[in-house]
Amino acid sequence: MLLLGLGTVSFAQNADAANPFTQFRNNNCVPEAKKAGLTQAEATQICNCTVQALQKKYSTQAFSNLYAQYRNGDNNARRTLTRYGQNCSDEVLDNILWED
Repeated sequence: MLLLGLGTVSFAQNADAANPFTQFRNNNCVPEAKKAGLTQAEATQICNCTVQALQKKYSTQAFSNLYAQYRNGDNNARRTLTRYGQNCSDEVLDNILWED
């Protein structure tokens, strides 16, 4: 029974890893934010916000298409994703800067 439980957990992790939103956050958003000088915590917070905003706008299939275009170097897809990231970055960093 324990083996079945572990298999279920493993399957859930694999399914999440295959999700294009998760792939974008882990493979692109967080690394690029850290490369720009943000801490791991800041990058994670901004990228979680970005993914949540994208999930409100795009179905998984629609985002999968957009993400594929982005990975293939499409400038319009890059601008779209950057715009969402910038909005979240502004929001999160404003909250960090103006905390009491």
